Amino acid sequence: MWSENGVAVCTAPGSQESPSVVGLDGGGVIVAWADRRGDDYDIYAQRLDTQGRETWTRGGVLVCAADYDQQFPAVTVDGAGGAIIVWQDGRLGDDGLQIFAQRIGANGAVAWQADGLPVCSYAAGLNDPPSAFSHVVESDGAGGALIAWRDTRSDPVTGNTEIFVQRINSSGAPIWTVNGVKVLGFAATKWATRNPIIASDGAGGAIVAWQDARNSAASSNDLYAQRVTAAGAVSWTTNGVAVCTASGDQGYPDMVAVGGGVVLTWEDKRSGSYDIYAQRLDSAGAVQWGTNGRLVCNSPNDQRTPRVVSDGAGGVVLAWTDKRSSALSTDVYAQRLDATGTALWTTNGLAVCTALGSQTRVRMCPSYSSATILTWMDTRNEASVALYDIYAQMLDGTESAKWTADGVPVAALTGTTQRMQQTAGDGMGGLYAAWEDDRTSDWNVFAQRLSPYAPLRDIAAAKSSALGTPVALPARTVTGAFGGFFYIEEDERYSGIRVAWPMPVTTGDQVTVTGIIDLDGEGCIPK
Repeated sequence: MWSENGVAVCTAPGSQESPSVVGLDGGGVIVAWADRRGDDYDIYAQRLDTQGRETWTRGGVLVCAADYDQQFPAVTVDGAGGAIIVWQDGRLGDDGLQIFAQRIGANGAVAWQADGLPVCSYAAGLNDPPSAFSHVVESDGAGGALIAWRDTRSDPVTGNTEIFVQRINSSGAPIWTVNGVKVLGFAATKWATRNPIIASDGAGGAIVAWQDARNSAASSNDLYAQRVTAAGAVSWTTNGVAVCTASGDQGYPDMVAVGGGVVLTWEDKRSGSYDIYAQRLDSAGAVQWGTNGRLVCNSPNDQRTPRVVSDGAGGVVLAWTDKRSSALSTDVYAQRLDATGTALWTTNGLAVCTALGSQTRVRMCPSYSSATILTWMDTRNEASVALYDIYAQMLDGTESAKWTADGVPVAALTGTTQRMQQTAGDGMGGLYAAWEDDRTSDWNVFAQRLSPYAPLRDIAAAKSSALGTPVALPARTVTGAFGGFFYIEEDERYSGIRVAWPMPVTTGDQVTVTGIIDLDGEGCIPK
């Protein structure tokens, strides 16, 4: 960790809220947030290096200060050490909400026009102004971004929402239809939608899924999905393929790209209480795990708000909040599914945290060798259920918890609240987290880094570690370099270790190694 209870990202006067994070390929993290240090909410951002030190202007770089409120930033990488930040924009005042974006370079300089470029915009002064909101963003892999949102343009009075998606390039220009490609569109009949989610299809296009009430008379809310190609063409069934249309309510979906398609998970009330289900769609939108999905957990009481990440081996790891032990509090459980949807861990899930109080809002990232790092909000230390801390746990691919039972504190300050954490991988098997924090009375933004690698004092300690142990070695000299591996040794040459590495290194180089012990302590595979 960087520091006990995290490092301050921004403690400016007023409130800083809704942080969003993205890890950078070259190391470090960019955090964006909504900031009310002035009269309205604006968008700010900060970059922290791998040690948690600010690299841009203290207090953050101003991304947008347009009139009225700008809120709910969502951030993705730009492929060049910076980020693209997308937000809900109220600069029209009472004339509706829009979606804007800005690119910020690795040096903290904004790259596009002041206050951002429109992703979806409308004219001011309309009698019934539409709104665009509930945006989500993903990198397009080519320096641009994929953005989806809900939109009332076809029903501004009642407020039923269609789903749109746009791809912008590295200059902020729309690649697809101006104001977005219609993923779900209304004719005479209109209905409610919620919770759009997005994933890259790996080929410049996007897969978008959402909660959908078109069949509400028969089955409450259902789930649908659609793919848009790199050319901006809708490629699956008009208005989406059905992910799940079972009876009862299906909601709060999450999704991850896997093997050219996606795996989705959701909370599902077909049994009368909420359970957890999952489904896999291939690149053509065909369901792979049976009609209406694969049951993941149906323990007593409710299981809700699941999240999903890739396990790095063609399958996924899911986690959710769970009331099987008490209808009055929630715990955290997890399950791993292989590529066929078969559960690999304990039936109905592995208990990740069953501490006193409630655990909620799971956020997680994949780590090394099918391991996963999970975070959640936690009331175990608090006298009030309205106060939260943040805890974390790491699970390996065989359902073993690697850290202290019931998790380690990421930020735990009794009597104050740490909440609404967002996470991103650090590119080395670890995790960055940022959250809202009221330890200074106002809401501020703090951050923390978690690493699976145990820092060791020397190579001898690494060689005595068990097979599969994640370790971090201090800088040592390369004493022999060969094709596909090299050796490092202590200065006195009393201990050395072989390091698998595909890139060329030179004898005499100083290197720092983080990796997994292999060959019974005689080798290390960097990650």
